[in-house]
Amino acid sequence: MRKTMKGLCLTLASLLLLTLVSTPVLAGVSYGFKGGITLANIKSVPETFEGYKWENKLGLAGGIFLEIGLPGPFSIQPEVLFVQKGAKISFAEGEFSGTLSANVDYIEIPLLLKYSFGSGGLTVPSIYAGPYYGFNTKAEFVMKVAGFPEEREDIKDDIKDNEFGIAFGLGLTQKLGLLKLTLDARYDLGISNIIEETVGEPSSIKTRTWLFMVGISF
Repeated sequence: MRKTMKGLCLTLASLLLLTLVSTPVLAGVSYGFKGGITLANIKSVPETFEGYKWENKLGLAGGIFLEIGLPGPFSIQPEVLFVQKGAKISFAEGEFSGTLSANVDYIEIPLLLKYSFGSGGLTVPSIYAGPYYGFNTKAEFVMKVAGFPEEREDIKDDIKDNEFGIAFGLGLTQKLGLLKLTLDARYDLGISNIIEETVGEPSSIKTRTWLFMVGISF
């Protein structure tokens, strides 16, 4: 099943990449690349892990996108992104202190409906929203304790192969001749429970991730 999901993900990414190469000359169609950072957390049941509260964790995000113009100020924007999600906890037990990070990485495919304001100007703000589907590529615990070597534990068998949710946010496009500089701030609201039922506790984990990205479009 995991190999099937990965194969489907690579196929979709390849199709989008081929579209980027073959359609840039069409009116109302642009493509580009973007990258930046994530500020990730999770919502779990129970709300804590071993009595410790989940905290925000920094990560990376980036990928490719295609914007297809529609009548009026609307457009559709499919994307293929690599997104690092998860969370961390900070702990202190006697003389020991450190952090435990839950690193959960995805290849994510959002399909966004975008509304642009004043599209005739050089600077164009926009808002957008739409569903996304993610394919899990890695899941691990990373424990860092002061004075001890870092430890890693693979937990991919405890995490479902995919997730889905809703992305929404704000964009800004600055026209620079033939190129466009894009700024992107969005929130990924995970709807599906990503933890396998066999785990027991926590019984539910849903991702909550901010993405801040800068890109170039053609």
